[in-house]
Amino acid sequence: MLAPRLVGLVVLMPMAANAADVVLEVAPGYAWSTDINESAPVLRGRLGIEFPWFTPSIFGFTALSDPGEPAHQRQGGGWNGWGIAAEARFHTNGEHRFVAALGVGWGKLITLQAENGDTEAYQGKAAPYVEGAIGYQWAHGPLRLGLEMTLDFFNRVNLMGDLGTRFCVDSFQSATIAPCPTGRTFPMIGFAATLGFAQ
Repeated sequence: MLAPRLVGLVVLMPMAANAADVVLEVAPGYAWSTDINESAPVLRGRLGIEFPWFTPSIFGFTALSDPGEPAHQRQGGGWNGWGIAAEARFHTNGEHRFVAALGVGWGKLITLQAENGDTEAYQGKAAPYVEGAIGYQWAHGPLRLGLEMTLDFFNRVNLMGDLGTRFCVDSFQSATIAPCPTGRTFPMIGFAATLGFAQ
């Protein structure tokens, strides 16, 4: 159901552009896990139609880190993931703006692992994804500059390990070496510097 809505938003953008500005933003930043002490640089982007007080957008992000495969020795630390969402972005008007955004879409926490974690890592599947942001934006002519605090929420995340670190119980109530569902949402908190242009 989400894909048709995203396609519909893209189709409506050219028509809406006659009454408002098309805005393209990129936002490099950094994000941290709230579960383990690991972080990664991230790149965010959005394409939207800017109306007074409201900008519907298509949002996407990717983490720019590769911690490598889980390992018994010298396991790398960090996280990687991606997401795409239909975003509702609310803002004040004028040159100095307060911004608040919320988006819902599809994303994946590819891996989240601690340095020297002895093969233990969190790994997710593609699943419903939620993102949000609050911040400040300076709008001068077509230029848009800002700073934002960001939140990304991932689902369907499993705790992975091997014989030495992790056992799970399957439907037959026997111990097996298998992914362990966490049964909860994994949040990432971060910040981003936004650079955009309106036309």
